[in-house]
Amino acid sequence: MTVEAFSIYTLKESRTFPGLAEECAAARSWTRALVAPFHDVIEAVELVVSEFFSNALAHTASGQAGGEVFVSLVGLVYGTLHLEVVDQGPRTDRPRTAARVMLPDPGRPGGCGLFLTAALAREWGRTPADGSYGIFDRSPDDYTGPMVTWADFTTSAAPPRG
Repeated sequence: MTVEAFSIYTLKESRTFPGLAEECAAARSWTRALVAPFHDVIEAVELVVSEFFSNALAHTASGQAGGEVFVSLVGLVYGTLHLEVVDQGPRTDRPRTAARVMLPDPGRPGGCGLFLTAALAREWGRTPADGSYGIFDRSPDDYTGPMVTWADFTTSAAPPRG
């Protein structure tokens, strides 16, 4: 009896985008096209990639001249769609702020992204991109390298294999 090897991935794609505000729309379009077979989470994933991308531009070196944002999508056969957005580390022109979920302030625009992410994703988090910490470990306050912001979505709409 032989056992056939099979891939656990139904989707595995990544792309680097220039760190420009107008590239956020390109990241959303690219994501939407790739996750179209996962029809039950497409809008959630599209919104969260937009929020993570915008945060990378606003709060990290990815939004400075020559910056980039790396986006990765992995769909797994067991019903999880995993999104990662990798920034280029702290900005050099602003003080560093911690990512946290706070209730949105109705008196000001913006500030809802991580709150929405927490509502739409099964889990989400941030971890150093160098792999020195696990996804649920708290990174040290003095870490100054690139960060991975990730979210997992539960889907029952795995695309056909073939």
